[in-house]
Amino acid sequence: MKKLFLCILLLSATIANAQFTETLSSDRPGQALSSNTVGKNVFQIQAGIDFSENNSEFFPNSYFRYGLSEKLELNSGIILSGNKFANEIASFSIGARYNLSDVNSKYASTLQFSHDFGATNSNSQLTYILASSLSEKLSYTVNLGINFDNNFGLNNGIYVFNLSYVINSKMGVFLEPFGNFLNNSYQFNIDSGVYYLLNNNFQIDALIGDNNGLFIGAGFTWRIPTKKI
Repeated sequence: MKKLFLCILLLSATIANAQFTETLSSDRPGQALSSNTVGKNVFQIQAGIDFSENNSEFFPNSYFRYGLSEKLELNSGIILSGNKFANEIASFSIGARYNLSDVNSKYASTLQFSHDFGATNSNSQLTYILASSLSEKLSYTVNLGINFDNNFGLNNGIYVFNLSYVINSKMGVFLEPFGNFLNNSYQFNIDSGVYYLLNNNFQIDALIGDNNGLFIGAGFTWRIPTKKI
């Protein structure tokens, strides 16, 4: 696992294509990871809180992203849980995302690797991200990943298919099925949500879905660039 993570970091030596966009690109709301990296020297915070009807628990969560180059970012996330409000760490991950695409390519593709130290059992995940536009307003993002333990034993596969529609320059909606597969099991969940850009560097969002019970969530994304837009 350490060797794989090191290989991803070494990709920072590759000459980059520009990934810094006029408006921020967030993983929120929803389950799909974005195919974009944040851009060189850009710091981005993605934070929110989810509520699960299944166990009546709140899950505050935060995700931090920093661009080492235009194509490579480091990221880290934490999810809290517990019967008493957010008194336990459910997930703590450290990872890296590398953009594989050429600047003029119709398809954007990215690799994300992360290691989750977890509350009890640690695991790692490697995810391939593919995104493209179907029209001026309609686009899709696909995540396909594998989750494995410290001995590289396969735990399961992960899939997300996010279909997004841009209503106007500030607002958009999405619908996505997601779940796990492999190891003689298949899981189908679904969620939908909306985002609104208050400005190019700040976004608010909300979502609702079903994952063995109703869940809802809301949050924000704040991009802190070091370059003037």
